[in-house]
Amino acid sequence: MYLEKHGIPEEKIINQAENEVLLEVFIPDTCDFFDGHFPEIHLVPAVAQIDMAMHFCKKYFGTECAMVSAKRLKFTSPVKPNSSLHFSLKFNPEKSMVTYKLTSSDGAKGYSNGNFAVNK
Repeated sequence: MYLEKHGIPEEKIINQAENEVLLEVFIPDTCDFFDGHFPEIHLVPAVAQIDMAMHFCKKYFGTECAMVSAKRLKFTSPVKPNSSLHFSLKFNPEKSMVTYKLTSSDGAKGYSNGNFAVNK
């Protein structure tokens, strides 16, 4: 439902284990994340990448949809329309810490990564 409201097809689970998941997500050019950001070159805003990561944490790890703190977030390349992405998420329940990595589906290009604490 969350992805659908933004015009993104449902994610595909590539691999799932306890407290970690690897997902494939396709971001079509019709996705509303591109609306007005930016007029001359469309890209998925950093805040939308984090929002998706938090959504997936709630869905797969049962965390609250609230980031308590960000330890390290890096945005290394822009995510453009019609990108096929891999979202890798690992949850450390003892520390309520999530480590995520967003790459191209072939793993050749990194888009963003980081660690953030969530409410459990």
